[in-house]
Amino acid sequence: MILSTGEALFDMIQKPGERLIEPVIGGSTLNVALGLARLGRKTGYLTKLSTDFFGQQIADFFAHEGISTDYVVRAAGKQTTLAFAFLQPGGHADYSFYSSGAADRSMVAADLPKRLPDDVKAVHFGSTLLALEPAATTFTDYMLALAPERFFSFDPNVRASLITDRPLWSKRCDELIRAADFVKASVEDVAFINGGPADAAETAKAWSLAGPKVAVVTDGGKGATVAVGGEAVFVPAYHVEVIDTVGAGDTFQAAYLARLDELNRLDKRAIRGIELAEAVEVARFAVGAAAITCTRRGADLPSRGEVDAFLKAKVS
Repeated sequence: MILSTGEALFDMIQKPGERLIEPVIGGSTLNVALGLARLGRKTGYLTKLSTDFFGQQIADFFAHEGISTDYVVRAAGKQTTLAFAFLQPGGHADYSFYSSGAADRSMVAADLPKRLPDDVKAVHFGSTLLALEPAATTFTDYMLALAPERFFSFDPNVRASLITDRPLWSKRCDELIRAADFVKASVEDVAFINGGPADAAETAKAWSLAGPKVAVVTDGGKGATVAVGGEAVFVPAYHVEVIDTVGAGDTFQAAYLARLDELNRLDKRAIRGIELAEAVEVARFAVGAAAITCTRRGADLPSRGEVDAFLKAKVS
């Protein structure tokens, strides 16, 4: 099983020029779990989930998509986080979060499993709960404790409006990057982390020498830079008609992990043997999956069959 951990929320999406808001189940790490499940991998989710209307909708969604809830804690009296996503021309979304008193951000150490069984081969974390207390402390400490023995995947997926203590956030982000086996970030994430524009290739190369065996920096519709052992290769994106980009980065993350799992690389020892050429091929699969999500409204991640058909059409 691949266990994704973090927020469980509703994206309230407003399309350009429209007044109506469409509620869609989301959250970066939840999207990763969804993507893994649709790509045929055994997947679970670790979070605290409200028993309110929205929380029950998310619980039903997990059941429908085949995502295990063995590690979901239900929290009566807590609300569900709402993330208002305002779509801009070109498909980019600006976010505003309403999470005070919400279930997912209220996670404490007592909500976590004391021991993960051996069938949990990998854990993924990142995004909003790296910034929101008490969950930020809870998850950071937990991930750093798990990382020495479990494959650890990390995506900072920065939401700057949530970060009230930047020095502390930056310290935690750096610790998690160094502890990870695989890290993926967008160029926007990198600019925030570095305090200004930074070269994607140089950042990916530096990270791949600092801890992660594989480091990827994505650049929207341009593509992704993949680095292993201080060497980097750029993988161009596929041209598609973009509806919006919600969930595209999460799709890339899920697809990369799913493909590593298929290749028996989702293991701390096995990932150490990966070469740059193999990491690049995995990225091509992930870029294709992300392109499909961009052709749909919201975080509607593709199945394995859809990715295979898309890639076959692109190379034929």
